[in-house]
Amino acid sequence: MDLNPSALCLMLLLLVPVLPEAAHAQGFAFYQHGACAMARGGATVAAPCQDGSAVFYNPAALAGLDGWSGSVGAVGVFSRGDFTSDRTRSTVEMDNDPRIAPHLYLGYGIDERLAVGLGIYAPYGFGTRWPSDFEGAFVSFDSSLEALFVQPTIAYRLTDRISLGVGLTVATSQVELNRHLDLSRQAVPGVGVSWAQLGIPPRTAFAEASLASDRATGIGGHVGLHAQWSDRLRFGARFLTPVTLDYEGTASFTQLETGITLPSQNPIGVPGGTPLDAVVSGVFSDGPLVRQALTTQVTLPAQLAVGLGFETRPGLTLTLDYQWVNWSTFDAVELEFERASLNQTLTQDYRDASVIRAGAEYELADAWTLRGGYVYNQAASPPENVTPLVPEGERNHLTAGLGWEVSPGIHLEGGYHYLMQNDRRGRTVEPPGTGPATVDLNDGLYTVSAHLIGFTLSVTR
Repeated sequence: MDLNPSALCLMLLLLVPVLPEAAHAQGFAFYQHGACAMARGGATVAAPCQDGSAVFYNPAALAGLDGWSGSVGAVGVFSRGDFTSDRTRSTVEMDNDPRIAPHLYLGYGIDERLAVGLGIYAPYGFGTRWPSDFEGAFVSFDSSLEALFVQPTIAYRLTDRISLGVGLTVATSQVELNRHLDLSRQAVPGVGVSWAQLGIPPRTAFAEASLASDRATGIGGHVGLHAQWSDRLRFGARFLTPVTLDYEGTASFTQLETGITLPSQNPIGVPGGTPLDAVVSGVFSDGPLVRQALTTQVTLPAQLAVGLGFETRPGLTLTLDYQWVNWSTFDAVELEFERASLNQTLTQDYRDASVIRAGAEYELADAWTLRGGYVYNQAASPPENVTPLVPEGERNHLTAGLGWEVSPGIHLEGGYHYLMQNDRRGRTVEPPGTGPATVDLNDGLYTVSAHLIGFTLSVTR
């Protein structure tokens, strides 16, 4: 079957607008960029799958490609999570819908040493949605980060056993944060005290804040090394550079009814029985909570991965990868508003973290290949910053999959990934004032799990 490169490129462009935020693996990373690699737990740096996904898993492995290759597929993410409150003893579940993350690759071997490729993948992203009346809505109840990478790549075989690959990563991204504002934390105009000091109880929602960015673009790079140490042993390494994204967007605010009326002889001097909502309504028309411009910056962290692939006997290959992610670059998010009095720092203080991946691949017969894998990842978020925004933690993963050679040059891959996160305590409130968060603010238990199912169709000629 002939592969039409123009048609494949058109399919790639059509897929871009529907790319959703992906469920996160560690921090807000996503690593399922092909069903074959997914089935092996992503342990593919030394022995990438033959479906073009080497553009991400190791750009150097494209070298030696014979003719055209292309692949297209998608991963369905079915996640669930909940929060059990220490205060109310109740459990609230996430409202996340199933998500689809497509992937597409195109490669061409110019000669026996030189190859080029192009891929679209989403290595970072999250989308978390909770009920709007959830007690953590003052941190976040419906927020997302979408980051799409387009990577043109060139790979060259230096010797019969060593190859290098280099890719330019063009990242495009949008962010959105929706949260409630707590009236008890606001200052009373002209009085010099907070509403809490006047008896307004904590967690009194009086406004919904919606912060949404336009699409931002950043540039980075991706380099890979692949070495065939012997007929049975292979080594691989790759480094994905950080990408800094400067977002510009809009902040809008909607007043929420509190239903509170003020008593007689109140400190702000209005008649008894006056609705509190009428008193604070001015901040939405000519005060700080008017629609206004907003800017912020996020750095997507660097990744370094190394791995080994060993063919223990004909048809059976074992792979082992180690991955380090420079999560410490995600230390704080500065929200800068047009009205400077609203400026805020969302402290994250993520820590650099590691991932161990192990995979196996066994050729059952000429047309069928069985795969499996295991993944362990450390948590990136410190205990004091586990929130409804990204309630991540230490995780174990099990994977499995099957490959089928439909006919010469056409392969269909299927993969399954089960994500198990250790239960983790976290918070649903922001720190008071400008002080740092502490574990003393943790007020409940987060649980997260997910099932991922992926398919990839690959064609070569």
